[in-house]
Amino acid sequence: MNARLIDSTLREGSQAVVPYLSPDQKAAVIAGLGSIGVEEIELGHAVTELAYGSEPLTGLMAAAAENAPQARRAIWCRARAEDIRTAAALGPEVVSFALPISDRHLASRLHKDRDWALAEIGRLVTVSREAGVSYVSIGLEDATRADPGFLDEIAEAAAQAGADRLRIPDTVGICSPVQLAEIVTSVKSRFDGEVGVHVHNDFGMATASAICAMEAGADWADVSVLGLGERAGISKLEEVAAWLSVRAGCHYDLLAARETAEMLSEWVQRPIEPQAPVIGSGIFTAESGLHVAGLAADPATYEPYPPELVGAKRSLRLGRNSGRSAVMALLPGASDDVIEETARLRAEAAKQNHALDADQVRRLAGGSESRPA
Repeated sequence: MNARLIDSTLREGSQAVVPYLSPDQKAAVIAGLGSIGVEEIELGHAVTELAYGSEPLTGLMAAAAENAPQARRAIWCRARAEDIRTAAALGPEVVSFALPISDRHLASRLHKDRDWALAEIGRLVTVSREAGVSYVSIGLEDATRADPGFLDEIAEAAAQAGADRLRIPDTVGICSPVQLAEIVTSVKSRFDGEVGVHVHNDFGMATASAICAMEAGADWADVSVLGLGERAGISKLEEVAAWLSVRAGCHYDLLAARETAEMLSEWVQRPIEPQAPVIGSGIFTAESGLHVAGLAADPATYEPYPPELVGAKRSLRLGRNSGRSAVMALLPGASDDVIEETARLRAEAAKQNHALDADQVRRLAGGSESRPA
């Protein structure tokens, strides 16, 4: 799979209602993304540059060049010539403008029609080229609610205009993974450039949809650290990068992903749940007797990847749900009286109302050195 990631923590993530990041914190996020190996970093909005002057994005461009030199630098724009020229003047490798194409957005927000949108594709690509943009990316806002026939027309118009990439946003997160894959397939049949997806997580499908889209041929998927973004956010960098690394032969540094997520979590006051995929502190903790016995014999029986890959540790516990096979696996010395030992462990776990950790098991087993990993 030739899939790559666009990180939008500093663009989409800035739309989340969280404490604002300082310039130094943004630079640290960029350095983390560089360590992870993300291929493109969306540094922010051109409108920020228009409103506040050259310092915000100029500084981020420099930080990305220094701390993530392998990543392409991208600036996001509204579908306005002024935005595009402002972004181009900063010298990014990618300029991406967002053009609404659903009838709802065209009529309600812009008071425009489909003919206007088709004409804008060619006009704004021309503006981009004249401004010196070498790679033009067009985000088709609310594409998953657009009329499919009109989306086909837009894709053909973008191909004719010479755009380099079309991004298909599921702006309100309503598209199923299979439906998004079908849209990607249709767009790729009409557009000979690269195709990306930007998936919102309103129904908890963002990671699955991004992966399904890439399996269908999407070249790029937007992600953000912790899935930070509007409403329920977008596809999570740590989840998509982990799947691509474990299942698709890609090479992202998942330990760096965990560290970057933990850093950002503190700054934006979004605690990481213990069972959060990839980065949760409790995802390699097990009590179930069947699982503990299997993990003790061969960790791959119940783990999709080794905990060391994400900087975690395995913790096997004994308790109310433990059976004799699990007790024997973790306490070989109890083999002679395993029935009694199992009963004692279960009773103590029931008394404490939770599974027993390694120290508790060792004390209960009379100081035996054999203990859960």
